[in-house]
Amino acid sequence: MLYCMHCTYHDRCSMMDENILPSPPRPARLRRLWTPLLLLLLAVGVRGWYFATAPHGMQFTHVDAQGYHWLARNLLEHGVYSMNTEPPLRADNVRAPLYPLFVAANYAIAGPAPDFVALIHILIDALTVIVAFRLGCCLGGQRVGRLTGLLYALNPSSWRFCNELLTEILFGFLLTTAVWMFARYILRGRDRDALRCGVAFGCAILCKPNIQFLPLALLLILIHGVTTGRRRWWRGAALMAGVIGVMLAPWFIRNRVVFGEWFYTRTFDDNLAHVSAVAMLARLRGEAVAPWSTRWEELYAEIVGETAVRYGWESVPEATLSTRARDARLQQLKAVTGKLLRAHPMAFLVSHTRWWLWSFVPQEHKFWYTHLTGQSWEALAVPGDVFGAALKSLAQGQVAAAWDQVVGERWRALPPLALGLWAGWGAMYALGGVLAAVGAWRLRPRLLSLFLLAVIFYVTFIPGPISQIRFRLPVIPLILLLIVTAVSCTARRGVGTRD
Repeated sequence: MLYCMHCTYHDRCSMMDENILPSPPRPARLRRLWTPLLLLLLAVGVRGWYFATAPHGMQFTHVDAQGYHWLARNLLEHGVYSMNTEPPLRADNVRAPLYPLFVAANYAIAGPAPDFVALIHILIDALTVIVAFRLGCCLGGQRVGRLTGLLYALNPSSWRFCNELLTEILFGFLLTTAVWMFARYILRGRDRDALRCGVAFGCAILCKPNIQFLPLALLLILIHGVTTGRRRWWRGAALMAGVIGVMLAPWFIRNRVVFGEWFYTRTFDDNLAHVSAVAMLARLRGEAVAPWSTRWEELYAEIVGETAVRYGWESVPEATLSTRARDARLQQLKAVTGKLLRAHPMAFLVSHTRWWLWSFVPQEHKFWYTHLTGQSWEALAVPGDVFGAALKSLAQGQVAAAWDQVVGERWRALPPLALGLWAGWGAMYALGGVLAAVGAWRLRPRLLSLFLLAVIFYVTFIPGPISQIRFRLPVIPLILLLIVTAVSCTARRGVGTRD
């Protein structure tokens, strides 16, 4: 059964309450295992195929992977949570602890072998497929669950990131699990689901600090439940907040001992200076600067130089600074950056939002063309951002120019495989965006629909100038669920019309 806008909340709760419905006969229960088992095998198979065909050493494609690698090695070999590749090893305060501990656990089993971590990623992401299936079943019935799990199992972006030493696969599993448990609590009101939700969200925050403020929205939703008559919801709010607090407390204490201050992570402080302020400066000066390019680092160096002058930094090698001295400099850099952003709030907001919207322009076709052919996309010598140029032309009312940019500069210039990948990804993104919006409108209860949208927006918007498919990957199961909900609701209404 599909729970869309035509279904009542009471009907859903009564049908899904495991304490009321009798247990199905044993053969029926066994038959129900076939769907998750087949989804699991499919997920492992396609991810295993990509792992087997990918070039060796792909785990270190992204610079962040090196940081996680050395955090894990230094933990095992020196007992220090540090990204330094050589002494002195200074404690890190930017990276959250769970993923480095996960990598270190794998290294303890198989040695410093990123390939082994990639294999474990495959298993974890296969479990995310099952969680997406169960979440879909919880909100829309078996058909929605099966299709959501199938689409995520076949999601090429997941195959790719299983083979990279990054947080996204583990974080995506934890976040999807947390949302599933939250949905169960909203629909059934059971304290044990609230407890599980708190554990999953706590682990997710320990894995990726970007979502450390997301549970505030979760608690506001639960408080809303109290004010609208569901008197027991305060227990769920207390359980979730308490569990998350207990899980984060050891890391707060560690930072107090090591750095002398109470905080969870300096991730936002670092990104504020190295990402947000740089992007804003580029916009103010009318420059188109790619993240982490040479010009990007030059703009960042200007901010660092201004901070050094303002606070009278000594000209000493950074390697000689103590752990606390480095943290003090980061706080001074944050102060200068904050003043700069407050001086130009609209430029900051526009820059951040523009980069976030730009991240939804398809880029994956370039990676897969290179993977399938061995030839880089840049070697095709075609204009790089045709979609972006066409959108600018449309915004200026130049429809003919936009058509010529898409058809003339890209359609006729690309070889068949490149054209198919480019057009296919563009069509999927466009259709997926429309269907996800329709699914969010049709999904009930409205409270869960709004929460799914809040999670998707929060996770993708926070990175801003460095937003890309990597940061969208953890919420892809939620986006696919909304897409499937739209399709299923439309199909169900069509059947009803014919009947």
